[in-house]
Amino acid sequence: MSIDPREVRTALDILGRGTHLDLAQERTGLLRYARSRITAQHSEERLRVRVRLTRRGRTALGTLETLDPGAVRALSAQLDAALALLPAASGARQATPGSVPAARPEVGVSTLDAGPAERHAWFSTVKDGLAGAALLGGSIRHDVVHRVVADHDGLYREETLTKASLQAIAERDGRSSSIRLVHRDAARIDPGDVAHRLLEDLADLPEREPVQGTFRVLLRPQAVITLLATYGYVALGAAGYAEGRTAVAGRMGGRVTSELLTLTDDGTDPAGLASGFDPEGTPRRATRLIENGVLTGVVSDLGHAAVTGGVSTGHAVPAGWRFGADPSPSHLLLDGGDHTEKELAGLCDEGLVISRLDYLRILHPKDTLVTGTTRDATYWIRGGVPVAWQPSVRLTFRMDEVLDAVLAVGSRRERGEAVFMESVVAPALLVDAGPIRL
Repeated sequence: MSIDPREVRTALDILGRGTHLDLAQERTGLLRYARSRITAQHSEERLRVRVRLTRRGRTALGTLETLDPGAVRALSAQLDAALALLPAASGARQATPGSVPAARPEVGVSTLDAGPAERHAWFSTVKDGLAGAALLGGSIRHDVVHRVVADHDGLYREETLTKASLQAIAERDGRSSSIRLVHRDAARIDPGDVAHRLLEDLADLPEREPVQGTFRVLLRPQAVITLLATYGYVALGAAGYAEGRTAVAGRMGGRVTSELLTLTDDGTDPAGLASGFDPEGTPRRATRLIENGVLTGVVSDLGHAAVTGGVSTGHAVPAGWRFGADPSPSHLLLDGGDHTEKELAGLCDEGLVISRLDYLRILHPKDTLVTGTTRDATYWIRGGVPVAWQPSVRLTFRMDEVLDAVLAVGSRRERGEAVFMESVVAPALLVDAGPIRL
């Protein structure tokens, strides 16, 4: 599976000067299951082509699912017509991606070769491990993406990205627990102990009567992944920083979180799901965002490179992206701490354990105010030991206040992703009473 460079160059010739192409040849294999039965099996391969045409300061965007010359000519005519309707503009000259080589992420060979049989084997392993003690739901997915970014001025970058993921949700008596495993290499995912871990989180506990107030909260890694992805998206981009739209605007060099937190964005770190360059073709630069609680950087694209010393950090988003046009973190990594999760529970003593946040909806970006619900294995501990089950509950809180109230950081990190972020690697966090209220 690959993109033919000759077809790319032909498309660039047809579209002419000012053309920028962002291409992805995607192959996906998917297995879904619910109530311990397979409900869907699906495999597909598709080409996605994003076209940006810029002339005399005017820009038009288009998309294709083929590089057929006839289709490219038709789009070229449409983009030319669109440009003719726009007023000419004379903006400042934008930085360029440069000629620095981009890092080549390692390809997961076992993911390249994975098919329906491998997905079914993973499902059977987890289902058999549950031995009927709980119903199994979730999905197994293998993705292979061949990326090319090219322009009419000679830029041409390419890479192959792989990702394997297993999501398992166990349900019993109206309660659920979940595990999500993600890696570029399918061979590095072991489904063998998934069932045991799921059942551990389905301990037979009484349900606690509804309570109100504020409590210490132990956020397990998958919950932290959702929190960090959302915080990074709303707070750590160069555009919002420069325009005063984010919670950290004007605070470079000042403390913005607990001093226990050090956060980096690094698309080349194999701990995440590495990729070498952004949709503009700029190599991804490791960017320290927060160091011991102090804001040390934000991420930029070519249009906002002035905020980061005149050089893009390689964090442009795709043209026409449904989450906006501002540069955004892509590969967040939160440094681990010194404590096992058992030790974190002991430090918490009495409080609420949140295993997963189903989603976080942004209510007020500058205040980092969000709302969302807990999901799967939310329970109360006393003396560091689980004592009661907590049904899913809606929470509304400021993410910056939560990150400022961290008391301890776990040593074991997990990998995950969000629909607006390629990967996040994070440990568990113990948060003091105050920011999260029931």
